[in-house]
Amino acid sequence: MTVAFPRPARLTTLAAASLLLAAGGPPPDRVTTPRQQVLPASPAPVAAAAPAAPVSEPAPVPAAVTAPAAPARMPVDLSHLSPADRARAIADSRPWSATVFVGSSVADGKLRDLIVAPWSGSWGDDTLVAGAVQYRLARFWHFFTVDLEAGSAYRFGDTEGGEFWGAVYLRYDGFPWSNYVYTTIGLSMGPDFVTRLPQVERGTDAYPEQNQSAWLNFFSPEITFALPEYPQYEVAFRYMHRSGMFGLYNGVWEGANSFVVGFRYRF
Repeated sequence: MTVAFPRPARLTTLAAASLLLAAGGPPPDRVTTPRQQVLPASPAPVAAAAPAAPVSEPAPVPAAVTAPAAPARMPVDLSHLSPADRARAIADSRPWSATVFVGSSVADGKLRDLIVAPWSGSWGDDTLVAGAVQYRLARFWHFFTVDLEAGSAYRFGDTEGGEFWGAVYLRYDGFPWSNYVYTTIGLSMGPDFVTRLPQVERGTDAYPEQNQSAWLNFFSPEITFALPEYPQYEVAFRYMHRSGMFGLYNGVWEGANSFVVGFRYRF
């Protein structure tokens, strides 16, 4: 069934619809929202990180260089040796030695006569003060040793001059009593020089020696004594003889003779 609206009603409805469309309809409910709440929060700008400073590594410290420790020196057991052999071993273990001497020279007399009868000479024209250094080179045949010696002396009195020598000593220490008193004897050979000739070598004004030489041979027999327990401490008795070696030195046959007493320490 068709419903027909009268013409005036249609016109009235059409006008009302046109008025609503022109007015835009009833106002909507509006809520104002701040922009900051609607927009997403922008991240804070990140400052560009400064480039990290290069870290310098400490220079390597070299380890302290230390010399290898010397092996501990074990003491040598000498208890099985006799007192004399123990004294020889201790003396050989101390190759260096130093000696001081004091004594007197003789104005006349030959060495062979003075050794047998020392009171037969005229002593006292010169007083000697001397010193020497020795070094032990070797021991052989158990009782024999070879030493080097360098020494000097000064003659106070008639001569007033210096003396210098270098010599090789051959020593023997195999005496049967060395278990009680360690004893050695030695003979030397080597050059000897004086700054002024002793009286016995230059002669007198009336009878001067025809053959003279400042250089002669140092032939000086020596005997030493020490306690076997302390062979490094020696008392030495020596005839210091300047020898021409039977005329080998400028025709000189006999030189000055002196007797000295010394103390020697081995180290």
